[in-house]
Amino acid sequence: MVSDPFDPAPAELERLLASTDDLAGAGLDDFTELASPSSDEDPPPMTAQTPELTAVLNRAFGDKAAREVRTSFMNADSSIVVDEGVSERVPGAAAAWMADMRRVYTECASWTMSIGDDEITVQVVDPADGPGEPLKVEQRFGDEALMRTMLAGSPGQQARITTLLVRHGDRALELTFRSLAGDSDSPEAARLAPSVSAFLNLAPAKFLGTHTG
Repeated sequence: MVSDPFDPAPAELERLLASTDDLAGAGLDDFTELASPSSDEDPPPMTAQTPELTAVLNRAFGDKAAREVRTSFMNADSSIVVDEGVSERVPGAAAAWMADMRRVYTECASWTMSIGDDEITVQVVDPADGPGEPLKVEQRFGDEALMRTMLAGSPGQQARITTLLVRHGDRALELTFRSLAGDSDSPEAARLAPSVSAFLNLAPAKFLGTHTG
């Protein structure tokens, strides 16, 4: 987690993150909190189908909040990593950021990330085929929510990345699940589905203040 002892706002935001105690109560005993967030770095340059969409893509994923805290969890066999972030933006900025993210997922079926000399392809999966029935999930949370699943990498070595974004006023929740992409009847999928469901019941409720502990 990230916290500034001289600024009470990050401490306030940290209370909106899931904790290890919350995991135990949610049936997620298989997960432990990492010493530092796994996704605490700036995103690499990305390229979409057109210069306009490339600009939107990089603006959306490179957006910086006024205040932000993050944490990550990993299951016992390291097959699933869950990243969670809670941020606070200046008035109106959270809604604008969500609009950019919605446009990315609506208009960009795929894009590439440049990491060193490698070009990694990211493909957005049809929401109907993703875990947790994302379109139904979106209707459950906050002022607005957005959930999408992506496949990143080359066939046979792809990572599955499912992200839920929830906006509540000028604050936003980012909840991301990372695992290897497997067949729907694979052991990976069998482990992922219940974990996603449990985190979807826990993290947004904690963020929105409806979690009862």
